[in-house]
This record gives sequence, C-alpha cells and structure tokens, in this order.
Amino acid sequence: MMQRKFIFKSRSACETIALGVKLGELLSPGHVVALVGELGAGKTTIVKGIVQGLGVMDRRSVKSPTFSLVHRYEGRIPIYHFDAYRLEGDYEMIAIGSDEMIYGDGVSLIEWADRVSGCLPREYLKITLTHVSNSERYIELQSYGERSTRIIEMMHLS
Repeated sequence: MMQRKFIFKSRSACETIALGVKLGELLSPGHVVALVGELGAGKTTIVKGIVQGLGVMDRRSVKSPTFSLVHRYEGRIPIYHFDAYRLEGDYEMIAIGSDEMIYGDGVSLIEWADRVSGCLPREYLKITLTHVSNSERYIELQSYGERSTRIIEMMHLS
C-alpha cells in the first residue's frame, strides 16, 4: 500500500487551522481522516480548519462531539465528525452507525481514531498531533492508500 508523510510544525492555533483549511479544500467524498494525539494536542483545532476548507463558514459551530459521539456538518459535501474518546472500542463505534457514514458520500473526521482502529477503512489519512509547547505542535500527515497519498503530494506542492 502506498504511504507518504508530510510533517508540519505549527506555531499557533491559527497556523493549525490554516493547515486544516488547506487540507479540507483537497478532501472529497469518501475520504476518512484519522486524528490521533493526546488530550489538548489540537485535534479539534485542526478539524475546525478542515471543516472550513470543506465549506462550513462558521467554524465556531465545530466542537468536539465527546458526549454526542458524532456531529454532522453541511459543507460542499456532508462532514461526519466523530469523537471515539469515550468508546470502549470498535464494537461501540459500529453500534452508532459509523460504517454507514465512513463508507458513505461524505468526509469522516475521527478524533481518537487509535481507539477504534479496526473501524478504519483500508485507505485513510492519519494525522498525528504532538504537543511541543503551549502554542506549538508537530503535525504529521501519513497516507494509507493512493487517495490520501495524492492529498499529501498536493500539500507538498502548496
């Protein structure tokens, strides 16, 4: 399977959001983005940018769906924002109907994806956020499959 990496050092929440916007502009129906990182690493921050890049103008409406488990946003395509933090594993993720959304006509953004890795499709884009300081983060994009490899190649060009 094709793999490619892109590493970015963000110095602020604004830079993290800007990276997310650029990424969101490149996503299309069927893309799955798996977000991994410790609490406070910036997963929801980058999701705000991705959602904006997908055409949702009010990124303030984007909040981590910790208690509802999934939020749906209407952009140029449907966006499904999952939070797997409170889930016990793959079974609970499937029980909320995630497979219909992940394999549907929208983009799926899954925070804490490492907790439900068995629910990820064969092809997806993994984003790992690492806390460096109060304002700095390392953001690593890693592709799994051709579609996400093309996304990373386009990120390198821009």
